Amino acid sequence: MKFRHILTTLLSIIIATAAAMAQTSRGDKLFLEGQNLQKTMTVASQNAAIKKFQQAKVAYTAQDKKSMCDNQVDICRSNIRRINDNQRKARDTKAEKKDSDAAAGPGREAQGTAAAADKPKRDDVQIAFSKTRLDFSYAPDEGATQSVDVECNYDDWTLDSIPAWVQVFTAPDRKSINVAVTEENTTGEYRSATVIIRCDDKLATLTVNQDKKNVGNVIKDKFNGVKGLFKKKKKKDE
Repeated sequence: MKFRHILTTLLSIIIATAAAMAQTSRGDKLFLEGQNLQKTMTVASQNAAIKKFQQAKVAYTAQDKKSMCDNQVDICRSNIRRINDNQRKARDTKAEKKDSDAAAGPGREAQGTAAAADKPKRDDVQIAFSKTRLDFSYAPDEGATQSVDVECNYDDWTLDSIPAWVQVFTAPDRKSINVAVTEENTTGEYRSATVIIRCDDKLATLTVNQDKKNVGNVIKDKFNGVKGLFKKKKKKDE
């Protein structure tokens, strides 16, 4: 009877673990779909990405991953505001130019149209990070950075949306960036932010996560510190 109880308990744990892993896998799939939609800078694509991130949040059980989804939704909404602002500015500029050309005469209007036609349009921009997320401990070692490749067919991409607690350094050849967390996480919660690179109307996002401070992490850090001292002592003795 006791053996059957133990077996039933183990089976329940296995089933619960498998279900949790399946939910996480589904959440990761939805999150990636959201990131792919997020790269297209249209209102429709950003709204579609928001739905994917919201679905991923429901699928996830870990609070840090739920926070990641909230952060991506905020970025999508910011992108929508940016798109609407740019469209409004473009309409205003077009209207002002039309009025100006009309006042200057038909010849001036033709010159303006020719100049606009000569401006090159880059419809072939491709931009992406080699990774989609970086994870840092609550108290990262001083000077510790993680490198991520930037895959872009143009080198005039720009950095955007860098949070105060993250530093980003661009490599001289602009083929990669180094990311560092500059401060200990004292918020008591997992925190997540997004680094964005843009080239024309295309973008790529990199999620930066920082662990929260808890008893387990503090003990682990102290253990690693003592372990490091023993290694240094052993190396010195040799």
